[in-house]
Amino acid sequence: MHQVSVVVPSFNAGLYLRDCVSSIRENSAGVEVEVIIVDDGSTDDTSIRVLSDLGSEPDLKIIRHEKNLGVQVARNNGLKAASGDYVLCVDADDVLLPILGHGSFLSEATRILSTDHHIAFVHTLVRMFGDFHGLTISSYPLREELVARKHHVPIAIVYRRNEILNGLLYMETVLKWQDWAFGVSLLARRWERNERSEIGFIEGPGYGYRVHSTSSRISQTQISEFDATKLVVEVYREFFISKFPDIANDIDDLTAAVVASKPGPLEDLLFVASFKLEHALSMARGREYQLHSAHVNRLGIP
Repeated sequence: MHQVSVVVPSFNAGLYLRDCVSSIRENSAGVEVEVIIVDDGSTDDTSIRVLSDLGSEPDLKIIRHEKNLGVQVARNNGLKAASGDYVLCVDADDVLLPILGHGSFLSEATRILSTDHHIAFVHTLVRMFGDFHGLTISSYPLREELVARKHHVPIAIVYRRNEILNGLLYMETVLKWQDWAFGVSLLARRWERNERSEIGFIEGPGYGYRVHSTSSRISQTQISEFDATKLVVEVYREFFISKFPDIANDIDDLTAAVVASKPGPLEDLLFVASFKLEHALSMARGREYQLHSAHVNRLGIP
């Protein structure tokens, strides 16, 4: 039985942390799970109490930061402490979901990774819940080419811990679009090793994204997308040149090409339709009514 290390960074997320941990336990059939909670300097009473209670449970490992260092550092410290064969990060206010027809997202993902070394990582569809319901707009299978063109990479990807042992970590200088940057890092490092990278996909949905307004999320932070993307392109310039061969070898031109290739909502919807038309129709019906709502826009519906 494969062991999966599930890293849960948590900062003042005590309202949701129990649900997150319970969902991991309940949806881990077929694998052994190591849950690593990284308390990133929580200060509110609820979080401190919940973390204290969870700290007495033997199947959990809790890493504590004396002060808030940011989600990237928290994830990286969790990854460095992981001992499983495979790794998954889960946000503390989100949950894993049961998948009909499979033992669990974790068991099916590890089966795929263990039987095909060309698979770089495995992902699943993401379903929103809480203040908004439905699949996220990027609900379709990924390919390496799409990731290079700035299609969304979710946090919920399962990959081999060997990648971490070989130096893969989150880029702490990238303050937004970190999951995309991490996906690029994983694929680009394999490309540098002349390894083929395919991406496994389990429809599910196997991950639940909680939409709420009780705290801000990084996705709502105002940061220059060009500047954030440039940090990634600079590190993996040759990888991006291989994907954009017609662009001059200038970092600004290359970055501009990557940002320009990012799909808008309509293009994402067309990708969804090409994968499963009923999903796209459901999104179009639901969001046509909701997208003009200031409440939904404030929540940053993905």
